[in-house]
Amino acid sequence: MKQVDFAFRRVKARILVVASMALIFCHTLTVAADTPAVIATPPPSLTPSLAGSESSFLLQYVSVQIPGGLRGLAPGTRITIMGDLGDRVRVKADNLEFEVKKDQVTHDPQMARRASQVDTRIQQKLAESVAIQQQRIVETQRNQIAQQEQTRNERTNLRELEDRYRSLQQQESEILFQIGQAQRRHPIRDSYGQHAVHYQPDQLAPQLPLLKSRLKDVQHEKENARRRLEAAQRQR
Repeated sequence: MKQVDFAFRRVKARILVVASMALIFCHTLTVAADTPAVIATPPPSLTPSLAGSESSFLLQYVSVQIPGGLRGLAPGTRITIMGDLGDRVRVKADNLEFEVKKDQVTHDPQMARRASQVDTRIQQKLAESVAIQQQRIVETQRNQIAQQEQTRNERTNLRELEDRYRSLQQQESEILFQIGQAQRRHPIRDSYGQHAVHYQPDQLAPQLPLLKSRLKDVQHEKENARRRLEAAQRQR
């Protein structure tokens, strides 16, 4: 009887061990099913619009520092994207490497073409505006030169009129003196009578009509010169 009871206890103990092992195994499966798997995260890549480095274009005008100055690249310029820097990208164009913002770059050829056309129209308007400004500057300079030339001519003309008027005044005075001299009569004593006095005309007396005619001409010229001189002085 004791042997049967002992055998029963051994069987019961084995059943408990097997049951415990089954519980542990089921718990392990449950924990494994509830734990998420760790997946490797790929490195960040370029945005889809910039993914094609062989078909990227500038959307805006960009100035690149080069030895001795700046190099300008117009919208629509084809570029190659060298690397992603977050909100910026490093690009290459015509053997120049530089950085630009991502919104300055496009993958769409049509968008790049429109940007290039808009920039061309803007450059044309700027060129027309510059040409108009230059033409105005040239016209202003021409007007200034013409005004200066006119002022010099007016001054020269005024000096010439003044010189001419003074010359006519001097000629008038000389002719008046000669007329006065020609109108003089010189006394001559009669050799036969001590008290007899005769007068003879001056040696210029024969030229008196010519001198008077010459005086009239000079006075006429002087009057014209005076009028022209006064008109020139009023225009100053």
